[in-house]
Amino acid sequence: MGRIQRARLAAMAAAVTVTATVICVPTAWGASDSGAPAEAAGVAATGTEIVSAVAPVLKTDGASARTYSAKEMQQVEAEGGDPAVLAYWTPERMAAAKPLDAPGDPALVQKMAQNLAADLASGTTAAPADSLPSSAGGSTAQDGTIVARPVAPESADGAQTNAINRWPISNGKLFIGGYGSGSYCSAATLNTKSKRVVITAGHCVHSGRGGTWRSNLVFVPDFRGEAVNKTPHGTFQARTLHTFRTWIEKGGTDQGWYRDVGMITTYANGQGQRVVAAVGGNGMKIDQYYRWPVAVFGYPSNLSDGQAMWGCTGMTRKSGVAARTSLISGCNFGPGSSGGPWVWHYNNTTRLGYIRGVTSYGTPQNRSIGSPHFDSAVHRLAVSTNN
Repeated sequence: MGRIQRARLAAMAAAVTVTATVICVPTAWGASDSGAPAEAAGVAATGTEIVSAVAPVLKTDGASARTYSAKEMQQVEAEGGDPAVLAYWTPERMAAAKPLDAPGDPALVQKMAQNLAADLASGTTAAPADSLPSSAGGSTAQDGTIVARPVAPESADGAQTNAINRWPISNGKLFIGGYGSGSYCSAATLNTKSKRVVITAGHCVHSGRGGTWRSNLVFVPDFRGEAVNKTPHGTFQARTLHTFRTWIEKGGTDQGWYRDVGMITTYANGQGQRVVAAVGGNGMKIDQYYRWPVAVFGYPSNLSDGQAMWGCTGMTRKSGVAARTSLISGCNFGPGSSGGPWVWHYNNTTRLGYIRGVTSYGTPQNRSIGSPHFDSAVHRLAVSTNN
């Protein structure tokens, strides 16, 4: 099956550098280019209606949500979020948050195990690489559409030359719930014109079939649960939530997993910074190919109790487990890694890359994790979120 590289980002001794044919040069550190999503020629998304909602904020009784007037919205923005929500998410409560379990029918989980066993037995499983190769084994992964380009934080003081342990600060934890309970997913920033967008899994913003929108969400980039300062770049409360109607209606089923993508428009932090201005923003790429070199990031609860970011590198492939999804085997990423970015062309100098997937589901015993295939509909979702 081959050997895959796994490394706790806080302790890894060497970084992985990916090179590939440059389609669109990433924006330099400190540059002002927005890299905003733009409509690509010939891109059309049908049957993929996008649904958006103001991010619910629970009252202190935990039983009902509050609403804001236009004046209150301006005040919340000026204060970096709702004071009650920000006050709730203390370092202690963040540490106690449990990984959000991905919804899924028990029968589907069993089917996943059967499909994975058949997939492995067929001999079609790609052996994971020790590190990201310099190409994807041909020209296939070099085609496609660049939807957004990476951009560095506004405070960056020029290109960094040390490529060792240049781990992403644009990835982090997404905390959910509050007032008696709390959970978390993984998430990452996405570069758009608004500089406010975070990408994660759909089930991290909406619970799916018969469910509701998640409440009291805050994003903490570069979360460091084992450090004195666990929120080194501030906390960014969710302002609006976005996902596909297919996910809302189908949830964790064969018909729903391929649309398990969510995006969040955030408020500025307490210092008035928008999230991409504070920590940089990843680009995004869509295409028709399922095989490409990847760096997966997240906060799996089975590794370091979810308190530290972990990374896994290898080669993706088309999944035999769930339709229109990609798969990577050997990462051993458990619950809590949901929503973590699947990054192509990760650059250890800028600590940014192109997001082409997010962790959506896992197979039994964490043997593999899967991501929705990023197509033109995900492009439309990014455009909608930015607007």
